[in-house]
Amino acid sequence: MRFWKHGAVALLALSAALPAYAQEDVPTVEIKKENSGAGTTSAEFLLMGAGARGMAIGPSFAALTRDVESLYYNPAGLPLMNGMEVGLTMMPYFADTNYMWAGIAMPLAGGEYGFGLSIANFGFSNMPIYTEEDPTGTSELMYGVSETVLGLSFAHAFIDRFTAGATLKLITDKLGQTSANTFALDVGTNYHSELTGRPIALAFVTQNLGRSLKHTGAGLDFSNFPVASDPAYPSQPKDPMPARYEAQASAIPVVFRVGLAYDVLSSAANRLSLLTEFNEYYNVGASYGFGGEYAFTPEGLPFSAALRGNYAYQPDNNLSGQETRDWAGATTVDGEGMDGVTLGGGLAFNLGENYSLKADYAWRNFGVLGAKNVFSVGIGWR
Repeated sequence: MRFWKHGAVALLALSAALPAYAQEDVPTVEIKKENSGAGTTSAEFLLMGAGARGMAIGPSFAALTRDVESLYYNPAGLPLMNGMEVGLTMMPYFADTNYMWAGIAMPLAGGEYGFGLSIANFGFSNMPIYTEEDPTGTSELMYGVSETVLGLSFAHAFIDRFTAGATLKLITDKLGQTSANTFALDVGTNYHSELTGRPIALAFVTQNLGRSLKHTGAGLDFSNFPVASDPAYPSQPKDPMPARYEAQASAIPVVFRVGLAYDVLSSAANRLSLLTEFNEYYNVGASYGFGGEYAFTPEGLPFSAALRGNYAYQPDNNLSGQETRDWAGATTVDGEGMDGVTLGGGLAFNLGENYSLKADYAWRNFGVLGAKNVFSVGIGWR
């Protein structure tokens, strides 16, 4: 009986292999059409980051983070924190818009678990409305945009070298007189060990797994005024028919990240961490980068200082033709832009044995749009 079973399995395998063998000489068909979701997503503010430290190091910070910024980059870092921490980030953005991120996080049960809450907001307010009928805005009507995400994070240390966590997000997108809501999920893991006696960590993170945003509201309402065929009748009826446009649902930007961090220098006074990353975005092409952080902690003094930098290749670096872009007085040619460069630094102060205060700064280059400054502060206690 066993012989017949094995014979049947072999026959099925052979029948599956024969068509592949018969088609070896068939030419390969290459699909040249772009098969990504470029230009189809909403809630792009979900990709802006958190903390000047994390923004200066880049997405590879997911493997290194052990502080409140883990809430954004990798919730698996929460059990590895030294104590409770509160963080606030401010980034004035382009066209009079602003981005803010804040969070509170803490380890629980001696580092076996981690928990945290976060909020981020992007938008502007009191902008005049211009229409075809009112191109100068004499009506003095105003509108605003407010995109907000609330996050609830939880993580667990399964063994002493492996942690995993998740963040449940509530996303609210208000555009003028329309709004949309959805839920999303971040999932992250962190494996940390030693290589040649120095720390090494590997992180896998998936962000923004969730449903699409579909706007609705009074901003989509209109009245249908049919045009009368007889000039003797008014073109506007006494009882116009109210109606509402139906907006198309737009996906949120899903991201898959892989980060690796290794301390090439690790001592009580000096640490140099090198990092690398790979990012697969739903709404643009793949990205990769590398960066580092040097931290100096003087012996016997209550403060430490850090310098950081990162370069992440962006799909839009491939400019067409001989276009040039200017960065810090230097001109680049043939599409080699500086989009994706981030630099920064920070100071941390110990206020006694149980409290600490930190302030960080990051300079982010956005290619043809220019550069922006990011500031963040944090308070920690044990």
